[in-house]
Amino acid sequence: MKGQEVKAHSKMAALVAASAVTAAGLALAPAAATADAGPTAARPGAPEKPKIVKIKATDRKVTVNDDRFRPGVTEFRVTDTPKRGSTIIIVKTDNLKRAFNLLGTAFSGEPGSADAMKKFDRIVTIYGGGGKGARWQVKLSQGSYFLLDTKTDNLGTFTVKGDRRGAKMQKADSTVTTTKDNQFRTSGRLTGEWVGFHNNSREIHFMDATRVAERVTGSDVRKALTSPKEPKWIRPGGFFFEVQSPGIDVVYHQDVAEGKYLLICFMPSEEQDGVPHAMMGMWKLVHGG
Repeated sequence: MKGQEVKAHSKMAALVAASAVTAAGLALAPAAATADAGPTAARPGAPEKPKIVKIKATDRKVTVNDDRFRPGVTEFRVTDTPKRGSTIIIVKTDNLKRAFNLLGTAFSGEPGSADAMKKFDRIVTIYGGGGKGARWQVKLSQGSYFLLDTKTDNLGTFTVKGDRRGAKMQKADSTVTTTKDNQFRTSGRLTGEWVGFHNNSREIHFMDATRVAERVTGSDVRKALTSPKEPKWIRPGGFFFEVQSPGIDVVYHQDVAEGKYLLICFMPSEEQDGVPHAMMGMWKLVHGG
């Protein structure tokens, strides 16, 4: 299933290249704070709603409609991206340059790549992401954050500061959980308008939901993972939930079409040099719609 591995790696390759950006831009500190307009007026007794932050990426920069807001549940909406395949991720770290140098080593597969992945996981927190039209909710604490376009390597920033808001996260209609032994567990069929992605493992993960033929079995997947050929049973469609750090819960607004899906993660392992999670059994067949 080498084609799928390349596809997954291409989604992360720009993250590795981001280390080159840091020399020029990572003197880039979080943007100067704008005046905080405070919470939007609500009816007395009405529950507080998540803060909505709109992200726009061009071929030169990534911006948000509000670069300073209070902690709590935040809904990000990507309104535009410059290139096909661009996704925006939310990153929190004190040393972005070191972080993505480590990620480059992790993806190299050379001796020491597992240790580099482990170090990366410890100094970075990633709060999900998505491409044009994506919507997701995640709870943020106080601090300075980066927005990274995984295709262009462009960066933006925002600051979370002040009293915590009381809004609750949208209840998921179905959920996918990564377990402590790096497996996918689902609540059943993936359905509804909101799908939860909960990382309960000790490592960073993404979730590529590839549409497959109804006839596909676990044996077919195992054979494909050791084959250099693209499986003939892959079908058009599918969706992708961006990288997410351990302990982070995200709820995605996702229309899951009727059909069968292969959930899979190709992030490098913290345990074995050069081995992606999928080769260690991190995949699951599930129905959606």
